[in-house]
Amino acid sequence: MPEVKQERTSWRDEGLSKRHRLWGWDCPAIDIDFLLIEYNQGKAYALVEYKNEHAPTQHTVFDGRRNKSYEALIGLGNAANVAVIGCRYADDYSWYKPVPLNEKAQEFLPKGGIKMSEQDWIRTLHRISGIEKKEE
Repeated sequence: MPEVKQERTSWRDEGLSKRHRLWGWDCPAIDIDFLLIEYNQGKAYALVEYKNEHAPTQHTVFDGRRNKSYEALIGLGNAANVAVIGCRYADDYSWYKPVPLNEKAQEFLPKGGIKMSEQDWIRTLHRISGIEKKEE
């Protein structure tokens, strides 16, 4: 069986990103680092943009105005009635720091975010999804 070629860092996305920039200011887009749709039984309950602890800081507000890229992501989450969360995580997955980006997410997370263990993050995701994880 032939070996599957591994993705080269940014190779495919970088070309499209550069091409898209040629389309001009009136056609904005965002390249999200690692956006996951968290779902349960086919029903989405959260959009989570995961960022490694060493990634540049997420800026949802610039000069007192909401970042338009995040405004678009939040608008999408609001339209779907799902939580929108920016979540940093440690290289070794020992901690996660989810920050709520819309009101739905604020129902489950403190406004400024809080570092939590991986198990606490999993429990939070289960709470947001409406399921209770059975203790094993």
